[in-house]
Amino acid sequence: MPPFRFVMPLDLGAKGSCQIGGNVSTNAGGLRFVRYGSLHGNVLAYLVRLNNLSGLEAVLANGTVLDMLGTLRKDNTGYDLKHLFIGSEGSLGIISKVSILTPPKLSSVNLAFLACKDYVSCQNLLLEAKRKLGNILSAFEFLDSHSMDLVSFLR
Repeated sequence: MPPFRFVMPLDLGAKGSCQIGGNVSTNAGGLRFVRYGSLHGNVLAYLVRLNNLSGLEAVLANGTVLDMLGTLRKDNTGYDLKHLFIGSEGSLGIISKVSILTPPKLSSVNLAFLACKDYVSCQNLLLEAKRKLGNILSAFEFLDSHSMDLVSFLR
């Protein structure tokens, strides 16, 4: 989303081959989960149009189109169908349209590549980084020693 200075909160390794409906159906987390959270919080309750409306459209197994694109952003009545479809992996229907919150792009990005001796050390590092950096931390990725050996081998 470069010309608009916004960022897609979901950043996946498979971003060149995956589809957004599938990402929502599996509630994919991605690299930026630490900062932006899950798709439950980023699929707009309902397509920000001219009047604060937004959402999700799905096709049910019998072919019925369930249009949740024009519902109110805040609606506390009944089931929140949007949240039922997110992560349902297609069991309730196929997501055909979706509106996702796109936060402003960060003005700068820094990267640190750190080594830890084991998974527990990585968990502790993440907790400490979140405590000290707060919202500055936007991504955290873990590679085990086998993955690093493979990277070294292929290099």
